[in-house]
Amino acid sequence: MKKIYILFFSVLFAGSAMAQYIAEPAAASREAITQRAKIDAPEQNLASSSRSTIWTNTFEDCSDWEINNAYNEGFTQFVQGLDWLCGVGLAPTGPAAIAPINSTTADNGFMMVDSDEFGGEEGGSGVENCWFQTVESIDCSDFPAVSISFENQYFKWDGGNDDGNEKCLLEVSRDGVTWPSVETWDESNGFVDYDGEMVQARWECFPNVGTQDPFTNPTLVVFEISEIAGGQETVYLRFRWKGTWGYAWMVDDVTVYETPENDIAIDSYVSLTDYETTEMYEYGVWPFSQLTELQMAASVRNLGQNLAENVTLSATVNGTDAGGTALPIDIASAAVDTARLVGFTPPAVEGTYNVEMTISMDAEDENADNDNANASFEVTEFLYGRDNGVYSSGFPATTYNQEFSFANGYQFFNETTIYAIDVMLIAGESGAEIQAHVLDGGLDIVASSEEFIMSPAVIDNTPDDGNILWTTIRLSQPYTVPANSFFLASIQNFGGQGVRLGRSVPAPAQTCFVYGFFGTQGALDWYFTTTTGMLRFNLDPDAQTGVQEVVARNNFLLFQNMPNPANATTRIRYELAQNDRVSFEVMDLTGKRVKADDFGMQVAGEHQFDLNIADLAPGLYTYTLTVGNERATRKMIVQ
Repeated sequence: MKKIYILFFSVLFAGSAMAQYIAEPAAASREAITQRAKIDAPEQNLASSSRSTIWTNTFEDCSDWEINNAYNEGFTQFVQGLDWLCGVGLAPTGPAAIAPINSTTADNGFMMVDSDEFGGEEGGSGVENCWFQTVESIDCSDFPAVSISFENQYFKWDGGNDDGNEKCLLEVSRDGVTWPSVETWDESNGFVDYDGEMVQARWECFPNVGTQDPFTNPTLVVFEISEIAGGQETVYLRFRWKGTWGYAWMVDDVTVYETPENDIAIDSYVSLTDYETTEMYEYGVWPFSQLTELQMAASVRNLGQNLAENVTLSATVNGTDAGGTALPIDIASAAVDTARLVGFTPPAVEGTYNVEMTISMDAEDENADNDNANASFEVTEFLYGRDNGVYSSGFPATTYNQEFSFANGYQFFNETTIYAIDVMLIAGESGAEIQAHVLDGGLDIVASSEEFIMSPAVIDNTPDDGNILWTTIRLSQPYTVPANSFFLASIQNFGGQGVRLGRSVPAPAQTCFVYGFFGTQGALDWYFTTTTGMLRFNLDPDAQTGVQEVVARNNFLLFQNMPNPANATTRIRYELAQNDRVSFEVMDLTGKRVKADDFGMQVAGEHQFDLNIADLAPGLYTYTLTVGNERATRKMIVQ
């Protein structure tokens, strides 16, 4: 076994500005658990096409590229046999295959190196070192300022602990012969000598990506390569993989273009809490009692030739200016920095809040298409959740017939009382026993429920049929937590019987945990995991143990659309308790209504319809069903 499963959404969810005052848990083993499963992710907002293109390639003709590896070149210390593949319909096929690239022209073909398939079930210990490079040169002689962009699908293993040995590299040559050595892979070793001048010829594509970090599909990588390529009549490109039993790296839609004078873009990091700086967790569901000031952040890449001056971040929430104070920064050409907006507190009004973040600078941006990013969160009266309400995978990854526990960490900004824990159970034999706990920062139990006996209602509750259920388990005694404290919501399974729960969005290391025989050494212990469990604190004094529909109203039930994510069409299912008038609408993240239907008077019972979403842009939407005077809303991802 090897790697944790992660699903990436291109946005994270809201957190708070007080984490620096809250005690963190004692560190669990830094040896992350090893479940492996398929990975999928939504699409990133890619760079604008309104630029002066010098050369582009979509891998429609694989003869444009030469494929090779270090072993073939006589470097016998490297693993033999692993090569890049080029073609149409490729997909990783290893034991934990990630999704194929969702690039702009994926149907025409793309490049893929499948390290996971090469390593197989048990993996390998040798170094893989292979590449593909242009056969013909690219003429950049008329362009003193040159950049390159390409779309990627990648997920990092790197030995499971960021050991620094897994690299995805771009290398450039002026003659197709003089390259950085294939026996090295650091950027610092990637300079070559042209007429006595040492010129950078190697760039690491994902220098800030850690083991199993969230990753959009596709992700655009951009480099300014003027020093080696600007004004040159012959330029060659090489993409090189170096690793040991990783996942996979896929590349498509390579474009060499004239670097614009002024162009900034939101990069890979978008947060409503700026967790990387503040260590404030991201919350998808906020209760009234824990609402607090947020600090928004977005990493910004300067893709232009000029210094980007006075780069600022602004935001709207459900179409209204979020206010707050922007912290302007200047960003040098080809550099990345973080723009921040401080001072927004969500209102204590139930509902879904869609946030649109926008970056700007003093100069006019020549490519404004990549200056926006979206996020969302929910405010409720009593529920506190790290998840975003969307199921991504199950835990354990397969049926597991031993004791295990799962725990999500929460920061409490104000004193409150916990009455229950909600969990999305997706499987388990009838009669299986589980128990809910509140844990302190040392992972010790401070409050518990009675043992909960699983009933047929929560058996095989996979999301495939849209019937996602939340189970509420009330604590034996309410537990009051003080302000500025840290506690964990935990579910314990006493031993097998097929019990599994849902998982959702990515989580930072040392914030979500599992207990069991999950480490590579097979020791019974606590381990951190990088995916949030669908475990919520329930602060409702009237919470009662039982199974609850995700969206239940007095007179109807609204189920999750299936499939989700979806393209072209998706099925919506709902159930009416009595005859009533029904209408339906779909909203984008700005709060704009993009679809609406009035179904008129409908009879009691189960109903379903197929929703045509072929005309919707990829991204996150909400859909709302109105029955009489009641409304229910759910989230939907369009691919």
